[in-house]
Amino acid sequence: MNARPPDFERLLKAAVLKILQETPSVPMETDLNPSNLGTREYWDDTYSTELQNYEDSNGVDVGEIWFGFESERRIVNWISKMDILKSAQILDIGSGNGSMLLSLHKNEYTNLTGIDYSEAAVSLATKVATDRRINTITYRLADITASAEAQQSVPEIFDRKFDLCIDKGTYDAVCLAPENSKEKRVAYMENVAKILHSDGYLIVTSCNWTKDELITQFTDFTFIDELPAPHFQFGGRSGNTVTALVFKHPVQSLSSFVHSVLLVSALAVIQ
Repeated sequence: MNARPPDFERLLKAAVLKILQETPSVPMETDLNPSNLGTREYWDDTYSTELQNYEDSNGVDVGEIWFGFESERRIVNWISKMDILKSAQILDIGSGNGSMLLSLHKNEYTNLTGIDYSEAAVSLATKVATDRRINTITYRLADITASAEAQQSVPEIFDRKFDLCIDKGTYDAVCLAPENSKEKRVAYMENVAKILHSDGYLIVTSCNWTKDELITQFTDFTFIDELPAPHFQFGGRSGNTVTALVFKHPVQSLSSFVHSVLLVSALAVIQ
């Protein structure tokens, strides 16, 4: 039996990675109709109003809970089921008023970060956490579709690795952008892959895309699970009001593929 050189696995991994990098991803042929929901201005206006309402109500009215408390409960339940450490680094992409992170805080998760490209949203979420004397949540003004140059101003986000990223509607908003929607979607996925730990998870909740559409668009990620969502029937057809999927980091998919290639190579050598 011929012996393989000691660095055979490393060289093979590098070769496979190069092949995958040079293989074009499935094109994003499907578009949503542009909407003001995909603009920073809309969310600045929305959260400026919610911040004013919060202050006027003496901290009672925190604003709209995107997809509702049930959506947050399903996410927390899934995280608990997976035995993700309470100290895991968790990022909420498009954190809005911070409701998702407040739910995680109530369930004793301690390393929580939220980012939003709306300054008003960051102000509101920070004030809510401060008023409740919560010091385990940090908010930063950041755009998940930021260019490499823009990322340099927020190194605490883009030079970091998270164990779990959560998105409740932000990918939807990116897809609704009136300008450069496809480019922003690509940037979104590249940046999430960059900051997600090699064995980390991404949870995406959408009201605009079906399960199959999301899996097709997140082609470089590995689909892991679907969270239960409200179900409806109408006119003999059934569906979900929202879709919530869990993906694994692209590197994890690559590792599994390389492992399979190595196994086949080893069997070939033995034979």
